Amino acid sequence: MELTYENVTKWFDGYFEACNKNQGPIETVRNLRKFFTDDFQFNMYTPPPWLEPPLSREGLLMTFVHPGMHEALVPHYYAIDLQRLIVVVQFQLEFVDQNAGTTWPPLQASAHYHLVPDDALGLKVKEIKYWTETSKGDLSGLFEVWGACKDKALTALANDYFATGPSA
Repeated sequence: MELTYENVTKWFDGYFEACNKNQGPIETVRNLRKFFTDDFQFNMYTPPPWLEPPLSREGLLMTFVHPGMHEALVPHYYAIDLQRLIVVVQFQLEFVDQNAGTTWPPLQASAHYHLVPDDALGLKVKEIKYWTETSKGDLSGLFEVWGACKDKALTALANDYFATGPSA
């Protein structure tokens, strides 16, 4: 992939489209793995109480596991440094509990994506430095629903594995 503003913008548009399409069920979250390097690191500077950065690629992917809750990532703009392969994205997070119909106030976020070239995908993310708005409206129940959705998915995966997985 030729490193131009247009190509990097197109890559990020595809990345956010994939995130919005694949987050939720554990079976689809794994499709996002390809966007990150093996040694990926996620540093969140405004983490919720249950998250302890830095996270590995697998740790970040676990934050996308929450079937029944939709987390829309809506990019507003990209600031692209082609020489250093850093892209700063200003975006909005929108959370909806699809089972109960609860919608939380949208949050603003900013992320610095440190990239490396990749033969197959064009680019891969090596590091994300991430900040989320922390003082927006009433977020009560958001993390409880998020955690319950994740726990339910992981319990179902474990039960399925024990029921059908390889025997010793």
